Amino acid sequence: MEKSEDILAQVGIGAMILFIGSLIAIVSSAYVMIAQLEVITQNTQAVVSTASKEAHTQVVFVGAWIEDGYDDYLFMIEYQSLGKEINVVDVGFTLWCLDSAGTLHRKTGDLSTWTSGPDRDVAIWEVGGAIEEPTSLESGKRYFIGVDGGTDAFPAGDQCGPNFIENEGIVAYYTIYLPFGGHTTQELRVTTFAVGESVI
Repeated sequence: MEKSEDILAQVGIGAMILFIGSLIAIVSSAYVMIAQLEVITQNTQAVVSTASKEAHTQVVFVGAWIEDGYDDYLFMIEYQSLGKEINVVDVGFTLWCLDSAGTLHRKTGDLSTWTSGPDRDVAIWEVGGAIEEPTSLESGKRYFIGVDGGTDAFPAGDQCGPNFIENEGIVAYYTIYLPFGGHTTQELRVTTFAVGESVI
């Protein structure tokens, strides 16, 4: 019997092993890439969701009035958000004006400071609710805010209050700052000086 070797068969088996190994490597790489793509997509969705919530979170001024015959304002705001509540003490404000002599007067704090209104211990309360300070602002709700005039150095003064801006013939500005960087400013102008008159 004559002995013979089939060289082509050996080459075919080697090529098959090489092909199967390459296929396993490609499938493994594809699995890793798909898993990483899924992680990147989830992270991107989380970032977009957070950015969207913060971009659509704002405070809208509804109205402002003279609360007393001297230095107090009463503001009504509406807090709008995509479900994100914020703590009252994290929301800052600045009441400022430039008098006729060119002096800048400024008073700052958070929404729970420098109280004014029906209850001197409460600076902010929900419209239509009890006069008690909330711990956080809820989306879609309206709130009253009582604010005194004065400055950081002299809080008992009337600078930038309704009487002051009416006597000086100037305007004042009230700005609310949200904790993530957004802000809203309202110009305050007295046309008729009397308790309850609008200053917007």
